[in-house]
Amino acid sequence: MEILIGLLCGIVFSLFFSFGPGFWGLIQNSIHYGFRKGVAFEVGVNLSDIVMVVLLLTLLNKDSITSTLHTPAASIIGGSVVIIFGIYTLLRRPEMTVENKGRLRVVLKQAPRGRELMLHGFLLNTFNPSIWLYWAALIAVVKAEVSMNDLEAFLFFISMLLGELSGGILKCRLASMLQNNLSPKVLTTVNHVVGAILIALGAYMIISMVVSLKHPERNEKEPTEMVSQIIHQSLHAKDGDTLFLK
Repeated sequence: MEILIGLLCGIVFSLFFSFGPGFWGLIQNSIHYGFRKGVAFEVGVNLSDIVMVVLLLTLLNKDSITSTLHTPAASIIGGSVVIIFGIYTLLRRPEMTVENKGRLRVVLKQAPRGRELMLHGFLLNTFNPSIWLYWAALIAVVKAEVSMNDLEAFLFFISMLLGELSGGILKCRLASMLQNNLSPKVLTTVNHVVGAILIALGAYMIISMVVSLKHPERNEKEPTEMVSQIIHQSLHAKDGDTLFLK
C-alpha cells in the first residue's frame, strides 16, 4: 500500500506541484535538445533527490538541516547558484542550422552531452535549499506521524522518487514534441524566458529570507505544508475516505 501511494504521490507532485528551477531547466533542455537530453537532465535532478533522501533518512539530523537551511547564508548561496544558471541560460546563443525535409527541423550545433546535462540537473537541484527543506518536511511527516519502520519509510520514498521520475519523463516527452515546430528565433526566446524565470526565482529565494528576518511575523506557511498534509492523509486514509485540505 505504501509503495502504491508513494508512486501516485510522486507522479502527482511532479506534474502539479513542481515549478521550481528544475522544472524550467527540464522544459528548456527538452525543447532545445529533444527527449533523450531532457531525460538526462531529469535523471540528474532525480539522482540529487535520491542523495538527499538517503542522507536525511540515515546520516543527517533533519532538525539541524532545517535550521541550517533557514539561514541567510544558505538562501544567498542557493539563490546565487540559481541566478548564475539563469544568466548562463539567458545569454546563451546556440548555433543553429535549419534543415528543410518536408517540414522545418532545427538542428543545434554542439549540443551538450547527456552526462553534462545530468550534472547540470544534479547541481541545480542540490544547491536549492528549498528542495532540502521539502524532503526534510516530508520525511518528518512520514516518520513522526505515520507508523512506519525504517525499511517501510525507505520503500515509500524510493517509490515516490520513481513516481517523480515518471512524471518528469512525461514532461520531457510533452516539451520535446514542440522542438520540430519552433523556429530558431523562438528557441532563442525560450532561452530568454527560462533564464529570466531562473533569475527571478533565485532573487526571490534571497529576498524572501531577508524579508522573513526583518519581519518574522509575516512568515508564510512552508510551501511543503500542503504536500505533507496530502501524504499524511493518504497514508491514514481508509476505503471511502476523501482527502480534505485545510
